[in-house]
Amino acid sequence: MKFNITAAGYLHIPAEEAVRFPTGTAIALVRGDELWIMPMSHLGSGGLLLKIRNSRGDRSIFIQKLLPEGVPSGVRDVAWDEQNIAFRIPLFYSNH
Repeated sequence: MKFNITAAGYLHIPAEEAVRFPTGTAIALVRGDELWIMPMSHLGSGGLLLKIRNSRGDRSIFIQKLLPEGVPSGVRDVAWDEQNIAFRIPLFYSNH
């Protein structure tokens, strides 16, 4: 699956993967060279709001303040980590 980190600092999540966020909120953490996005279990927990981008149901999260300096924008190959209940997104391309 692929997610996009935009130049404006948003993470775009396709609708078919956004279903993993039933409350429409997420936690975002930088772990090493990866961004982890994890669903929140209930609305009262806070977290980042997944905004609806289009009628298809694609979502976006503003993540710019979390990203280390020098993270390039662009499409990333993303993995779902069932053990940690998180999307694991590489921050840098493999040629860096």
